This record gives sequence, structure tokens and C-alpha cells, in this order.
Amino acid sequence: MKRAALATYFLITVQAFSALGQGQLAMPLVDAKPEGKFSAEWRLRLSGIDRHDQQSQSKTVDLRTEFKAKYLLNSNLHLDIQPAFRLQSGQTQSLDGADKPESKISLNQAAVHYLPLKALRLSAGALNQRHMHTQLLMDELAFPAARSEVLYKNGDFKTSLALETAIPTSTSLSTNTKELEATPSLNTAALKFNWQSENNFFWKSSAGYFAFNNLPSAVAQKSGLLGNEVDKISDANFSFRNKFEGLELLSELELPIYSFMDVMVRAEYVQNIKADAAYNSASLYSLGGRFHVTKNTDFILAGGYFEIAPEAAVAYFNANTLQTNRVGYIAETAVAFNKDGFILGLRYTDAELMYSNAVQSREKSLFLKLETFYAGI
Repeated sequence: MKRAALATYFLITVQAFSALGQGQLAMPLVDAKPEGKFSAEWRLRLSGIDRHDQQSQSKTVDLRTEFKAKYLLNSNLHLDIQPAFRLQSGQTQSLDGADKPESKISLNQAAVHYLPLKALRLSAGALNQRHMHTQLLMDELAFPAARSEVLYKNGDFKTSLALETAIPTSTSLSTNTKELEATPSLNTAALKFNWQSENNFFWKSSAGYFAFNNLPSAVAQKSGLLGNEVDKISDANFSFRNKFEGLELLSELELPIYSFMDVMVRAEYVQNIKADAAYNSASLYSLGGRFHVTKNTDFILAGGYFEIAPEAAVAYFNANTLQTNRVGYIAETAVAFNKDGFILGLRYTDAELMYSNAVQSREKSLFLKLETFYAGI
């Protein structure tokens, strides 16, 4: 039944847009190397995290290697595989045993992309959700999904309209469902704009709609420890008090104002229309500057403020960023060595509770990282 539904979804999409002409509608399939069908690049990140509140504390060291590999099967079809290898060590003390250090292999993305027309792209596989969603709603997770996008490009300007149906899972692609529980789903529609010129001007914006359905008891239980309102049906069964369906907005701008400085502005907003107004919205605003110290060295300084109400997002799916029922600020700085190809950065987060409860408390975290730029293999 599920396979038939996905097949029908793709068939309807192809038929709906098959009448589009070639015209100016165009977007490259992949930035492939001209000498072959296969291209790959990789990067390395070494980070240290110190996170603590009144109930838990953790200090971990994380070594992560990420790959991006693309293979052109033909001019209209290509594979996109992005595995990540993580080695993690440290110590964690918490009441629920969460966030313990672990080493594992995960997928940032594993997809097949098909362009039956230059203006239409169909994708299926484990698709990275950051392409469709803001960080307020979703961590950088890969969900089993099918996506269709109508694409338009005119010079430096690009836009797309995307529709996606996905199965929300953990990083191991497990749905966390028990027997007799229905398969969860996440349906999304998003309109995206992107304008980037050669003089360091960059602007992107998006507006989207999302709807979660049939979220399992295990996700509700874990989300209850991270800020969501859940109801305990029995010792082993939990349910969300509200559904999660609503709107999300994003706008990000980088604008050169002097030869030595670029201004960076970012704003995000999420609203869950299925929850009460006092508990249903989340917002994030940040302002920063990129200072060109030398021709090959940039100094970055930024600060931000966020408010995430208890019912704005599914806490289990944004647990690695800001969680829910939080209000606070972020301060970060970094030095980018552009010629040498790496960045050294520091981020501090202070997150207080919007509404007091028994399982959360004020949290402070310090994040240090040394990250290389992507390099070809």
C-alpha cells in the first residue's frame, strides 16, 4: 500500500508538470566534474561540547568525517550519497541517560534525483530535512521521503516550489513505532527563493507548510522530557497533547556594506496552528558581521535571540539544536582561513525556560569546533 502511494505521488507530479515548456526554466542537475560521471568531496570536524543544567551535565569530544558523493547514471538521473562517520567520547550525567557519547555511522542523505524536464526534479530516498525546514523545527536529519520540485533560474536568481512526503525517523532511520501503531508521516510544501551574486551578496527566503501525523508513543515520551506537553495513557504509552501542523518562514541575508565588512542577518519563525496561541510559536533572530581581515582571512562575530514555545515543534526532532520551552540567546565567533581551507569557531548558548516544569531547567552550553572546508577526492 505504501509503495503504491509513493508511485502514485510521483506519477501525479510528472503528469501535472509535463506540459511545462523548456523556455528559461532551467537548473543544473549537479555540479559534476567534466572528466567523469563520479565526483566526491569530504570534510573533517573536531569539536568539543560542554553542556550543563541543574539536572544533567555532559562533556564530549566529537570527531566527524562527512562525505558527499555524486554519480551521474545519465543526463537526467543521478545518485547522491552523503555518509557521516562519528567518533565520540566523554562523560554524561543525566536523569534519563540521554545524550550519552556514542560512535556511529549515519546518513546525511542517500537519494536518487531524476529530472524528466529541466524545470522539474523528483527525489526519493533518505532526504535531508534541512532542505525543506528551518532549524527551529528540525535538526539536520535524513527521513525516508519522496519530493518533487518545480525549478526556475534566471541569472543569479533561483526559485523553487517543493512538495514532500516523509516518514519521520531517528538518525538510525527507525520509526520508533510499536505494534498496531500507524506509520508516522510528515507532509511539507515550501516556496524557496535564492539570489546570490559575485560581489558577496547573498539572500535566500522560504515559506512553508508542514503537518505531522501518527507520531508514535516513543517519540511522545522522549519529547515530553524535552519540553513538549504529553499525556500518559499507561506506563508504556504516551501521546502528544496537540497535533503539530503549521507554517514556517525563513529569511537570510549577507550584504557587503564596506570593502572590509559584510553584514549577516537571519530570521526564522514557526507557528503550530493546532496549539493554543500562548504555546504555539517559535522565533529566532540573529545579526552578525564578516570582517575581511586579510585577503584570505575572515573574522566572524554574531549574536542571536530565540523563543521556542512548548508546542511550536516536535522536541524529539529538534533536540540537538534548541529544543522547545526555551528562551535565550546565542553568541558566536569564528575565524575562517579561506586559503588554508578551515574555520575555527566558538558558540555559547544560554537557554532559560519559558514555562517551569519538573523535567527541564536553565541550560548553558559551550561549543568549540575546528572544521575544514569541503575538498575534492
